[in-house]
Amino acid sequence: MKKIFLLIVAIIFLAGCKDQGSVKESKFIVNLEAGSPSVDFLYRDMDQKPFRLSEHKGKVVLLYFWRMKCTECQTELKAIDALHKKYGDRGFVAVSVGADSMHSAPLFKVVEFFDREGFSFVKIRDEDGFVAEAYQVMRAPEAYLIDKDGMIALVQKGYTDWGATEKTELIEKLLAK
Repeated sequence: MKKIFLLIVAIIFLAGCKDQGSVKESKFIVNLEAGSPSVDFLYRDMDQKPFRLSEHKGKVVLLYFWRMKCTECQTELKAIDALHKKYGDRGFVAVSVGADSMHSAPLFKVVEFFDREGFSFVKIRDEDGFVAEAYQVMRAPEAYLIDKDGMIALVQKGYTDWGATEKTELIEKLLAK
């Protein structure tokens, strides 16, 4: 009986060991920061239109990750919509990525919020967390400002004033390139 037990323990131990060559690398870049290439994705927006990030090369894109229960996020969305309206005709694209599951924020509540506010930017609901995983988003709000070449120009973790001079000057600088 003791031999059988030791054999089972040995099998379990060896099954847990992996050869270093068999470890799979992540398909995403590990530390996304300013200067890193953006991660391309294809997703349907909330109007069921396909949105592929790489199709917006030549434009400045703000990817904004938010949650419905985050009051700071709702405030920032209003400022981001103002940026989208101000710079949209110059090649600025704002994309909100809702990181809520259907349990934390039912779809009808999100749609009701967007309808009430009248936002004009692209709205994506990332229920399965694919986009958030690709960008390593751990909490909201978090944003990635992407330049015309698809490179990350700014990573903003936490609340910021998107209407502040430093943010608008950066967007204008990126648009001018």
